[in-house]
Amino acid sequence: MSYNKGSKALTAKVHAMYGRKLTRQNYRELVRKQSVNEVAAYLKQQTSYGPLLREVNENLIHRGQLENILKRDLFNQYMKVFHYVSSGEMEFYKFLIMRMEIDEILFCIRLLNANREEEYLLSLPSFFADHASFDLYGLAKVKNFDDLLKLLKQTQYYDILKKYDPSAGEKIDIIRIEIEFNKLYYSRIFEIIDRTFSGKVAEQVKNSFGMMIDLSNITSIIRLKKYFDAKRDYIEKLLLPFYFKVKPKELRAIMEANDANAAWLAACQTYYGTAFKKYDFEYIEKYSHQIMYHYHKQLLTFTDSAPVAVVSFLQLEDIEIKNIIHIIEGIRYGLAPSEIEKLLVGVED
Repeated sequence: MSYNKGSKALTAKVHAMYGRKLTRQNYRELVRKQSVNEVAAYLKQQTSYGPLLREVNENLIHRGQLENILKRDLFNQYMKVFHYVSSGEMEFYKFLIMRMEIDEILFCIRLLNANREEEYLLSLPSFFADHASFDLYGLAKVKNFDDLLKLLKQTQYYDILKKYDPSAGEKIDIIRIEIEFNKLYYSRIFEIIDRTFSGKVAEQVKNSFGMMIDLSNITSIIRLKKYFDAKRDYIEKLLLPFYFKVKPKELRAIMEANDANAAWLAACQTYYGTAFKKYDFEYIEKYSHQIMYHYHKQLLTFTDSAPVAVVSFLQLEDIEIKNIIHIIEGIRYGLAPSEIEKLLVGVED
């Protein structure tokens, strides 16, 4: 298969996969369910998740199991793209694997800090084990930080982890580790993009990841202002050191704002201001995802570029999974359907 044919085939495949997404009517019916079991039954009987849930007893399933199944579905779809990828682009398309590795390591650390490390095995994504760069089942055997270091010694994550080896009795500094991991993740992605793509394709793929960084930084600042009254010196250490549509001067203005509301007003003066002005900073995380949703939906609709289509599709699928999890959590806490709907992204489309 030639590169052009393979790229066109992959783009067509991605569009077909996106056609499986939940509809507005699906969401309306899901938010009115009374339990996780009812949500699972509806997904099994009324949506494209049916084949994935065929062997699952929806009357016995719990939240963690359903979330793991949804993530497996996303990963299975992701793996389908490799059939169409040229050898020259294969390195780029492995970005989700690195993201998942980081997420699993961080989850293991959270359990260690909570003295609940034995629970990792219950949520271990076995479907991912053959693709990770380390022994994923080994994470289930980790009892302390030294075990984690030994397991990951031959990986790209080791040098970061060893800097944060805690003193006896202290918690692992997961905040710093997560920041360092994310710096590593985005640095590697941008290096690969520069080596692999050029022109409009490189620009659009970079913009996709750059928007994630911009919105993550803005969201972090406003949350730190709102809940901790944090100042610039503290905040700056927790941000990703990459700048795209939000320039360093604009980011400093947001950090130096007196409070969360002032930070929000400063954020409204940036490239994202037109979108932000429609919303309230109380829901900054949701509306950041809303901006991502609309951006990637438009990209996916009009692009004929395979890498752009794949990145956009995975972002949209991740949002759909988050929506389903929000529905499950809303039901669990007894929220009214109208309140659950406020938590969802892209449902008005």
